[in-house]
Amino acid sequence: MRTSALLLLLCGCMPKIARGPVPVEVDAQPAHLVEQPDERAPNVYLQAVVRMGSASDPSGREGLAALTARAMVEAGAGERTGQEVRDALFEAGTGFELVVDRELASIRLKCHRDHADLCRELFTDVLTAPRFRDEDVKRLGEQALNAVTAGLTTNEERLGEEVFHGILYEAHPYGHPVRGRAGVLPLLDGAATRAFWEAHVRRSTVTVGVAGSYDGAWLSELKEGLLALPAGPGPELVLPSPNHPEGRGLVAVDTDTGVTGFHIGHDLAIDRNHPDWPALTVAMTAFGAHRQSYGRLYTVLRGDRGLNYGDYAYAEPFVQRGWTVLPEQGVRRRDNHLMVWLRPTSDENAAFAVKLAIDELEKLVADGLTEEELANTVAYLSRHTRLEATDPGRKLAYALDAEVSGTPDVLDYLPRAIADLDLGRVNAAIAQHVHPDDLWIVAVSGDAEGLAKRLIEETPTPIVYADVTPGEAQAARDAEVAKKSLGLDPEQVFVLQADGVFR
Repeated sequence: MRTSALLLLLCGCMPKIARGPVPVEVDAQPAHLVEQPDERAPNVYLQAVVRMGSASDPSGREGLAALTARAMVEAGAGERTGQEVRDALFEAGTGFELVVDRELASIRLKCHRDHADLCRELFTDVLTAPRFRDEDVKRLGEQALNAVTAGLTTNEERLGEEVFHGILYEAHPYGHPVRGRAGVLPLLDGAATRAFWEAHVRRSTVTVGVAGSYDGAWLSELKEGLLALPAGPGPELVLPSPNHPEGRGLVAVDTDTGVTGFHIGHDLAIDRNHPDWPALTVAMTAFGAHRQSYGRLYTVLRGDRGLNYGDYAYAEPFVQRGWTVLPEQGVRRRDNHLMVWLRPTSDENAAFAVKLAIDELEKLVADGLTEEELANTVAYLSRHTRLEATDPGRKLAYALDAEVSGTPDVLDYLPRAIADLDLGRVNAAIAQHVHPDDLWIVAVSGDAEGLAKRLIEETPTPIVYADVTPGEAQAARDAEVAKKSLGLDPEQVFVLQADGVFR
């Protein structure tokens, strides 16, 4: 076992390819536009997806993409200060929505059609004429700094997910929090954000979507306004391979909480274009649907044993949409991963919980799903997918996801793709793509040293029940799991202090 902060301090440089001269025919091309008119809608929806996520942060300036995007919508644009933009939006009963992820930044604005002209003006100003006043950028930078210090260390679930990214994507542009690094953010200013915007926000890097109620004249004005975006390509993002686990490695982050949560997984070399993606999505949903009392993990860990609040599994990176349980859009990535999330359990049950979850993952690969699980999950996903976009704005966000990533629109594609899945195909996809012998295990724990020691020493780690009396079969399995060895190599076990991460 090693105590080290080195893994999380490493960050790969993003390779860039310099732009050359802009050909005349390229200079004349407008920004790409996705249109979904609906004259019955009371609102108009404006959205822009820009290829400038945190993976585009220069080395030593981690957080610059997110800060630039936030300054675009909050630090003033065109002739208006930030406060004047907010006042105008308040009078229109709306506000900008911003989502920044690893590769993309999404800027969204919904307005009643009575305010469509104002919103078109504000939207185009934010894209083409942000102000980047130094005092505004510094204020937003302080907010970002708080998010990656106190905001992370006081939220063990978010911290665990970020550390999982930091390990799986070590020396990779995905490997730091989207909001940045604590030691870097105070160095960023208005000049840095303006330079980043000038390099990355261009007609070739921006895809604009419009939905709802608008007419031809209004659309022509929007297209004209977007011509103010500069032509030419933005910097090219080149991604190295993720840090694939060889065997099982453990990173335990020590906090002052009395609980332990886990994020477990590995890189995944498929995306939504891959023929196995629908099958793997069904499999991981059956294993642990996001924040649902549905799936093997939830049943075995929480339902049968009361170990924690919930346990979930994902066939691709998942970002939750606000306080809902629905997936966010604008978070598509070229490099994907599979992840199992165990919400916090008591420190005394942590070792047992992670052993049981990995044992369940091994059983999933060895035995696959049952016919009943397949049928129930297909029915669940078919209903659930339709609920993910109930208004034109969300439908537009899915269409933009598909457009910018070159993958199918899941609202239409997923229900069709899973309708005819057979059990053999699903179980073959599980066996091919899920690798329980090669896992990064990240624990955020109030007893990180003790947890690492117990898992390395391979001593029995029996469950301590609170409100459950196990039956004979469950007690027998508990005894087997308690004796289970995770096969950890001590050289691949690291203990970190929470206060030292992401500096």
